[in-house]
Amino acid sequence: MKFDKLYYIFSIFVIIYLGIIVVPILRTLLFTSINGLVQDSKSGIIQSIELTYLMAFIVAIISVVFAIPYTYFISRSPHPFFKFVDSIIELPIMIPHTVVGIIMLLTFEPSMPLGSLISKIYPNYRFDDTFFAVIVTLFFLASAYSIRTIQVSYTKNAIEYENMARSFGYKPLEAFMLVSVPFMWRSILRGMALTWARSISEVGSMLIVAYYIFPSFTHLVGIFIYSQFIGNGLIPAAESSSILIITGLLTLLILKILEGKDASYY
Repeated sequence: MKFDKLYYIFSIFVIIYLGIIVVPILRTLLFTSINGLVQDSKSGIIQSIELTYLMAFIVAIISVVFAIPYTYFISRSPHPFFKFVDSIIELPIMIPHTVVGIIMLLTFEPSMPLGSLISKIYPNYRFDDTFFAVIVTLFFLASAYSIRTIQVSYTKNAIEYENMARSFGYKPLEAFMLVSVPFMWRSILRGMALTWARSISEVGSMLIVAYYIFPSFTHLVGIFIYSQFIGNGLIPAAESSSILIITGLLTLLILKILEGKDASYY
């Protein structure tokens, strides 16, 4: 295959971009020894990573559950009003994350109107430092990644095939699930991965709504490493960061392999 000049020009940008991403990651991984990582694994970082990954996975599943019907609804709503509604989806991405934490407290704290209503249904309800606070806040911040990724895959061709299936007697739900969802399956996996990854990276809003998580008093991983840095300095924080990076790379690699296997079917 013969490459043109534009290919080589653009390859320079690719190399610079990859360097900006890869060099800091390699520096962090090479900063500490194996013995240091083994010792740091006893600090509580493993438990923190397990909890964070679980919370992020729950948020990713919930995001996809909402993203699929949202995509169907918006794609079939021609009125300009719904274009305005659709533009709101990106709004949480641009709001500073500490502000998101304040927004969540103003909305869900038991002393606030909605929180007060919830507390009447659940008398022992509290918001801050709970699993509910983590899930609803991360959903607010990260669900757009699932929605936009899935939405892009629900193309005009998919809708036309779906309509064709309806003409053969399929009900709307059957046509959507049997025709359109297979078109979107790789995007569903990708949207889940992006939402999962974005949820893991969150720190700012968690400092406000869930610094600890009751009843275990476990930190989410971003706050755990931040606390290590403030309390013990750079080296322990770097060791925990390396463990997080390694586990994250392995998980994303597995997701990429699954996505690749799925791709072979379509």
